[in-house]
Amino acid sequence: MALKHYLGIIDNGLKHLFDRKAADPAKSRRPLLRGIDRTLAQFKTGSTGTPTGWYRLKNGVVALTVKVGGNTFDINGGATNHMPADRFEEFLTAMRAAVDAGEFDAELAHKGDGDAEVHIPKPKSVAISPAAAKARGIKAAATRKANRAKGTKAS
Repeated sequence: MALKHYLGIIDNGLKHLFDRKAADPAKSRRPLLRGIDRTLAQFKTGSTGTPTGWYRLKNGVVALTVKVGGNTFDINGGATNHMPADRFEEFLTAMRAAVDAGEFDAELAHKGDGDAEVHIPKPKSVAISPAAAKARGIKAAATRKANRAKGTKAS
């Protein structure tokens, strides 16, 4: 086959890919791992976060904005994600393991513009004893009765 049949595969728009410096995954992970470790240490000391840090704690909820190299690192499609404070350490530990395993290498190579995903399983529901359930029912009935009594007095 003549060379002219292969000219269609030439794509000079690929030059930017050719010129791009190859990312070293281990080197790319380092800033994210340092940030996770720093954030976990701050959280364990009871800090509610700093304005320039990764997280803020308020009303039992953590607002997490991961930053890498001066840019936000989107997780699940958002720059800032919210989660219960009692699960924050668990989340950071899972995220650290995911970064170590290379699960974010593609996102890190693209400066966090991807859609990084870290999934934390929901806590298992804890069954309560029949006695505790009965006590809750009695308390709820008493509250309803008191509320009805207040409503008739106001009329």
